[in-house]
Amino acid sequence: MANYVNSQELEWKHADLSFLGTTIRGLRGFKYKKSIESEHLYAAGDQPVGIQSGNKKIEGSIKLLKSELDRLNKAARTAGYADFSEVPYQAIVATFHYKEAFGRDKQTDIISGIKFTEWEKGMEQGAKMMEIDCPFIALSLKSE
Repeated sequence: MANYVNSQELEWKHADLSFLGTTIRGLRGFKYKKSIESEHLYAAGDQPVGIQSGNKKIEGSIKLLKSELDRLNKAARTAGYADFSEVPYQAIVATFHYKEAFGRDKQTDIISGIKFTEWEKGMEQGAKMMEIDCPFIALSLKSE
Protein backbone atom coordinates (compact mmCIF):
# COMPACT_ATOMS: atom_id res chain seq x y z
CA MET A 1 0.00 0.00 0.00
CA ALA A 2 1.31 3.43 -0.95
CA ASN A 3 2.18 6.12 1.59
CA TYR A 4 0.19 9.30 1.10
CA VAL A 5 1.38 12.64 2.38
CA ASN A 6 -1.35 14.64 4.05
CA SER A 7 -0.75 18.06 2.48
CA GLN A 8 -2.61 20.56 0.38
CA GLU A 9 -2.41 20.41 -3.39
CA LEU A 10 -1.73 23.39 -5.59
CA GLU A 11 -4.52 25.92 -5.17
CA TRP A 12 -5.68 28.54 -7.65
CA LYS A 13 -4.35 31.33 -5.41
CA HIS A 14 -0.84 29.92 -5.78
CA ALA A 15 -0.64 30.35 -9.56
CA ASP A 16 -0.49 33.40 -11.82
CA LEU A 17 0.26 34.22 -15.44
CA SER A 18 2.53 36.88 -16.87
CA PHE A 19 1.88 37.60 -20.52
CA LEU A 20 3.29 40.26 -22.86
CA GLY A 21 5.13 41.78 -19.91
CA THR A 22 2.16 42.11 -17.57
CA THR A 23 0.45 39.93 -14.97
CA ILE A 24 -3.02 38.90 -16.10
CA ARG A 25 -5.44 39.77 -13.29
CA GLY A 26 -8.56 38.64 -15.19
CA LEU A 27 -7.29 35.09 -15.68
CA ARG A 28 -10.15 32.62 -15.22
CA GLY A 29 -8.41 29.43 -16.29
CA PHE A 30 -5.59 27.91 -18.24
CA LYS A 31 -4.33 24.60 -19.55
CA TYR A 32 -1.38 23.50 -21.60
CA LYS A 33 0.18 20.25 -22.62
CA LYS A 34 3.13 18.73 -24.39
CA SER A 35 2.56 15.76 -26.64
CA ILE A 36 4.84 13.50 -28.66
CA GLU A 37 3.66 11.59 -31.69
CA SER A 38 4.22 7.92 -30.96
CA GLU A 39 3.27 4.68 -32.63
CA HIS A 40 3.99 0.99 -32.40
CA LEU A 41 6.83 -0.42 -34.48
CA TYR A 42 6.00 -3.77 -36.06
CA ALA A 43 8.35 -6.32 -37.58
CA ALA A 44 8.02 -10.11 -37.78
CA GLY A 45 4.90 -11.45 -36.07
CA ASP A 46 1.82 -9.59 -34.92
CA GLN A 47 3.19 -8.01 -31.73
CA PRO A 48 4.96 -4.65 -31.64
CA VAL A 49 8.72 -4.78 -31.17
CA GLY A 50 9.07 -1.17 -30.09
CA ILE A 51 7.59 2.29 -30.01
CA GLN A 52 8.74 4.98 -32.40
CA SER A 53 8.52 8.67 -31.51
CA GLY A 54 8.05 11.57 -33.86
CA ASN A 55 7.16 15.23 -33.66
CA LYS A 56 6.59 17.09 -30.40
CA LYS A 57 4.02 19.84 -29.90
CA ILE A 58 2.89 22.28 -27.25
CA GLU A 59 -0.70 23.51 -27.18
CA GLY A 60 -3.15 24.94 -24.70
CA SER A 61 -5.54 27.76 -23.93
CA ILE A 62 -6.08 30.60 -21.53
CA LYS A 63 -9.48 31.78 -20.35
CA LEU A 64 -9.71 35.52 -19.79
CA LEU A 65 -12.27 38.05 -18.73
CA LYS A 66 -13.31 40.41 -21.51
CA SER A 67 -11.51 43.32 -19.82
CA GLU A 68 -8.21 41.44 -20.18
CA LEU A 69 -8.92 40.68 -23.83
CA ASP A 70 -9.57 44.39 -24.33
CA ARG A 71 -6.21 45.23 -22.70
CA LEU A 72 -4.36 42.70 -24.89
CA ASN A 73 -6.07 43.99 -28.03
CA LYS A 74 -5.24 47.58 -27.12
CA ALA A 75 -1.56 46.64 -26.69
CA ALA A 76 -1.63 44.80 -30.03
CA ARG A 77 -3.19 47.80 -31.83
CA THR A 78 -0.57 50.10 -30.28
CA ALA A 79 2.08 47.80 -31.79
CA GLY A 80 0.37 47.98 -35.21
CA TYR A 81 -1.70 44.76 -35.24
CA ALA A 82 -5.48 44.37 -35.59
CA ASP A 83 -5.75 42.30 -32.39
CA PHE A 84 -3.64 40.09 -30.13
CA SER A 85 -4.16 36.99 -32.31
CA GLU A 86 -2.19 38.70 -35.09
CA VAL A 87 0.88 39.40 -32.95
CA PRO A 88 3.77 37.26 -34.31
CA TYR A 89 4.53 34.16 -32.27
CA GLN A 90 8.15 35.27 -31.84
CA ALA A 91 6.94 38.13 -29.64
CA ILE A 92 4.72 36.17 -27.23
CA VAL A 93 5.91 34.39 -24.10
CA ALA A 94 3.67 33.28 -21.23
CA THR A 95 5.12 32.60 -17.80
CA PHE A 96 3.12 30.53 -15.33
CA HIS A 97 4.31 30.93 -11.73
CA TYR A 98 3.43 28.31 -9.15
CA LYS A 99 4.24 29.89 -5.81
CA GLU A 100 6.03 28.23 -2.94
CA ALA A 101 3.50 26.91 -0.43
CA PHE A 102 2.93 23.97 1.92
CA GLY A 103 6.45 22.60 1.47
CA ARG A 104 6.37 22.77 -2.34
CA ASP A 105 9.18 24.50 -4.16
CA LYS A 106 8.43 27.46 -6.39
CA GLN A 107 8.04 26.38 -10.03
CA THR A 108 7.88 28.41 -13.22
CA ASP A 109 6.74 27.17 -16.62
CA ILE A 110 7.77 29.32 -19.57
CA ILE A 111 5.93 28.83 -22.85
CA SER A 112 7.67 30.55 -25.76
CA GLY A 113 6.62 31.21 -29.33
CA ILE A 114 2.88 31.37 -28.66
CA LYS A 115 0.48 31.79 -31.57
CA PHE A 116 -3.16 32.28 -30.64
CA THR A 117 -5.27 30.40 -33.13
CA GLU A 118 -8.70 31.86 -32.41
CA TRP A 119 -10.94 33.62 -29.92
CA GLU A 120 -14.66 34.00 -29.66
CA LYS A 121 -16.93 36.34 -27.72
CA GLY A 122 -20.27 35.16 -26.40
CA MET A 123 -22.58 35.36 -23.42
CA GLU A 124 -25.75 33.75 -22.17
CA GLN A 125 -28.69 35.15 -20.26
CA GLY A 126 -27.91 35.62 -16.61
CA ALA A 127 -24.13 35.74 -17.11
CA LYS A 128 -22.29 37.92 -14.63
CA MET A 129 -19.13 38.17 -16.70
CA MET A 130 -17.80 37.39 -20.16
CA GLU A 131 -15.13 34.68 -20.29
CA ILE A 132 -13.14 34.26 -23.47
CA ASP A 133 -11.22 31.08 -24.23
CA CYS A 134 -8.09 31.69 -26.31
CA PRO A 135 -6.50 28.48 -27.67
CA PHE A 136 -2.87 28.55 -28.72
CA ILE A 137 -0.01 26.53 -30.14
CA ALA A 138 3.58 27.17 -29.08
CA LEU A 139 7.18 26.32 -29.89
CA SER A 140 8.54 25.34 -26.49
CA LEU A 141 7.75 24.65 -22.85
CA LYS A 142 10.47 24.97 -20.22
CA SER A 143 10.07 24.28 -16.49
CA GLU A 144 12.38 25.84 -13.91
